[in-house]
Amino acid sequence: MSPFTFNDWTKKDSLPLGAVACYRPGGKFHGALLQDFDVLVFLIFDSPHEDVQTHHRVENGVHYHFLSLQAEELKKWIVTGENRSLVHYFLQGEVIDDVNGQILHLRQQVEHFEQPLQEQRLFFEFSRFLRNYVEAKRHLTEGHEMDAYYSTLKALHHWACIELVQKSVYPEKTIWNQVRAYSAQVYKLYEQLAFSQETLQERVELVLLACEFSVMSKMAACSELLIRVLRSRRIPWTIEELVRHPDLQYVKKELPMVVRKLVYRSLIKQWPREGKSSPHSEEIRYSAN
Repeated sequence: MSPFTFNDWTKKDSLPLGAVACYRPGGKFHGALLQDFDVLVFLIFDSPHEDVQTHHRVENGVHYHFLSLQAEELKKWIVTGENRSLVHYFLQGEVIDDVNGQILHLRQQVEHFEQPLQEQRLFFEFSRFLRNYVEAKRHLTEGHEMDAYYSTLKALHHWACIELVQKSVYPEKTIWNQVRAYSAQVYKLYEQLAFSQETLQERVELVLLACEFSVMSKMAACSELLIRVLRSRRIPWTIEELVRHPDLQYVKKELPMVVRKLVYRSLIKQWPREGKSSPHSEEIRYSAN
């Protein structure tokens, strides 16, 4: 069964790198993703301007759900954890076309969680953890317990992802079932936060305390991507230059906060050095040994 029998499907100047197909097993309902379609087909393009597009087609009584997207968009989903169901189906589906082996290579990178995907995902999860951790502490200080609980739960989720990524395991949709086998500490904290008989404030405070001691100790390892970028040239970097760096594109929003935290922990340096006064205004730059 080939989806490429549709003559009007692709542009003549934009042919896909390959395709992955997921079939509805035994004609049974397969959840909201496939709905009542028989086949979900990923068409992966190399065009930098190819937007994600969805098409529904029928041929010889077979209903197709086509999803066309560029390879870089798919890599973004893998690094950021977006569209987990779609990534799951891409990884589990049948490769029905692969022009130059890029589709299989990308799947192998995810299955074995090889570099650079592992390093990028680790820094992404840490940056999101840090943002939610800081938000939880602020909500708690301001007396907003439910908001603090929600931010703490999200921070704990990112901590669970960090534990998996550091063990070269790709985080799946059912993260808590998955992390239970790899990190008893994080899973117990999840149970403590969600089901403990203590007050909501006490539960949140306990998990935040664990976050402070356990995850912050991983800061250097989780931020190796940023440190490597800082070391890539002799001239220190401005925050604007770091935000525009292609290797850091997935953490643009969190990057200023992460950078300041690393300075505070003396993992990176800022220029001019703190405590040194200057008669004129200078832009702060950052470097790493």
